Amino acid sequence: MMISTFIVHSENADLACYQEGQGPLLLLIVGGNGDSSRFIALSAQLADRYTVVRYDRRANARSGGDTGAELDMAQQGRDAAAVIRAVGNQPAYVFGNSAGANIALKLTQDHPQLVRGLIDHEPPITDFLPEAAPWRAFFDRVYDTYLREGGEAAMRLFATSFEGLALNADAPGDQDGDFERFMAHEFRVINSFVPDLDALRRGGVPMVTAAGRASGNAFYVQTAHELARQLPCPCIEVSGHHLSYATDAAVFADELHHIIETLKRA
Repeated sequence: MMISTFIVHSENADLACYQEGQGPLLLLIVGGNGDSSRFIALSAQLADRYTVVRYDRRANARSGGDTGAELDMAQQGRDAAAVIRAVGNQPAYVFGNSAGANIALKLTQDHPQLVRGLIDHEPPITDFLPEAAPWRAFFDRVYDTYLREGGEAAMRLFATSFEGLALNADAPGDQDGDFERFMAHEFRVINSFVPDLDALRRGGVPMVTAAGRASGNAFYVQTAHELARQLPCPCIEVSGHHLSYATDAAVFADELHHIIETLKRA
C-alpha cells in the first residue's frame, strides 16, 4: 500500500510521520534511538487491517527538536498524543516496544481519552521489580562506561542484558543509530521511568503487556510480568524476541492483530 508522509508540529519539534492502510487507527511507538523505519515491515503487514501510523521521535532520525535536550517522558507522551490528534478524531490502539513501551505507558497514563487499547511489549521499568537494586547498579555501570569509554563500549555492555536474539559487536539490534546521543540524553531517563499505576487504573484503558517466548528471563520480560501483576492486566506470550516485530513481521503482525481483537472485546 502507498505510504503517506506528513509533519506534526509539537512543542518546537517537527515530527516526521508515516501512514498507510485503512481501518482502526494503530499507532506504533519506537524504542531506543527513535527511528520508526524499524516498523516498516510490521506496518506493511498490518495495513490491510488498520490505519497504521508511525513516527520518528523528536530529535531522532528525520524529526526535528533539540538534540542536546534531555528526554522528557511527559513531553514524549504529548508528542504521541499530538500525532494521534493530527490523524483524526478517533482514539488509537497503541503498540510500544522497549523504550517505546514506556512512552506508550506515559501516553496512556496522561491522555487516556486518546488510547483505545494498549499493547506494551517488553517495557524496561526495572525500578519496581522486587529485586531492582542489581539492575539499577547494572544500568549505572553502563552509563559510567559511556562516560569513560564512549557510546559503543556502553552499548556493548548493555547488550549483555538482552536474551534470545543475535546481537552485533557494537549494540543491541534496536540501537543502530547515534549511541552517543542515546546514552547522553535518553538512556537514564528511559531506564528510571516508573508508571503511575493508579492513574493507569483510573484511566480505564484496556491493556496488556507482552513478552517474547525467546526472550527468556531478560529484565524486560520480568518487568512485563510485574507490570501485569500490579495493574493488573494480562501478560500475553508472543513469539520471538525483543525485536521480532522487525525480524518476523508477518507472524508478529498476526499475533498483534489477535491481541487487538481481544482488547476490542474488553
